[in-house]
Amino acid sequence: VPLGDVREDDLMEHVVLTRHNSYLFKGTVRENLQMAKTDATDKEMREVLKKVNLLGFLDTQNGLDTVLLEKAGNLSGGQSQRLAIARALLADAPVYIMDEATSNIDVESEELIMDIIHEMAKTRTVLLISHRLANVVQSDQIYFLKNGEIRECGKHEELMALGGDYCHLYESQRALENYGKEGNV
Repeated sequence: VPLGDVREDDLMEHVVLTRHNSYLFKGTVRENLQMAKTDATDKEMREVLKKVNLLGFLDTQNGLDTVLLEKAGNLSGGQSQRLAIARALLADAPVYIMDEATSNIDVESEELIMDIIHEMAKTRTVLLISHRLANVVQSDQIYFLKNGEIRECGKHEELMALGGDYCHLYESQRALENYGKEGNV
């Protein structure tokens, strides 16, 4: 179906977009989460916050009633991103677009969230946009863009076997991430 033929309310109901800079509104954590599901229970909200490793911190504040400044200025970049992901999870949509959704998150939280994304992909359509290729290794299909064009596509193993741009970038990123580990100084 051409996108122009899809009603906007149908699109909003079925597709959830989470970006590296998803907007969080002035108000409470509860109010921001209820934007995804107006009738969400405290239990549901606490469960998604726990999934994204944010509940412990919020419980040291005021829990679901923690007040957020405009654009969640009183949270770190990683905390804001995890809250935006929690809101997306609460929506329970059939399609998710995750656009650099873990770019401001610490390594431990990133692994946790990538596990959640890969679990979601078992029952939903997930479009994962990432500059960090280690995050896309498990994907069913990878589209490697360069200069705004799809240059390579396939599974990780296929792209590595090609030895093209994807392979070179993946190897470069892996070398950088492993620099200083196991005597690679």
